[in-house]
Amino acid sequence: MPGTDEAIPVAAEWFEKAEHNLKAAAYLLKMKGECPTDTVCFHAQQAVEKYLKAWMVVRGAEFPKTHDIEALLAKMPRTVAV
Repeated sequence: MPGTDEAIPVAAEWFEKAEHNLKAAAYLLKMKGECPTDTVCFHAQQAVEKYLKAWMVVRGAEFPKTHDIEALLAKMPRTVAV
């Protein structure tokens, strides 16, 4: 995992990739009746996965190489309520 100085740019890369997935899903949804819903769901899942990884990088948490959102959530650092 990157150190503090490297965390923000790495997280920004994950965030940008997630944004690309969301844009792809939104674009496909415009197809209406011809929309490949399985592909929209794939891009939505990928976006969530990448947003989680971005947050974990910022928090300094290690995460496995996986596409399993449940496994990533299990590794999420718990934040303290302020």
